[in-house]
Amino acid sequence: MAEKIKIEVRLFANLREMFPKESRGVKEFGVPEGFSIDELVDLIGEIDKSTVIIMQNGRREKDFEKKLKSGDRIALFPPVGGG
Repeated sequence: MAEKIKIEVRLFANLREMFPKESRGVKEFGVPEGFSIDELVDLIGEIDKSTVIIMQNGRREKDFEKKLKSGDRIALFPPVGGG
């Protein structure tokens, strides 16, 4: 059985609604070692992976197959719109 690692996830804008209101869009997850960003996004819920912006430890990440490490901070943003 794979060892668990701790990951902090922060959701922004309308994505925050996926976590309980009292969490203020921040939640810690214990996931198996070797878990990918793709698997984490699936675990969180129905998020459109073709438009979501992912930051891993403050840097933009486009590789959904990248493996997570203990202590990673993942931030998810909906697509940015303007006008």
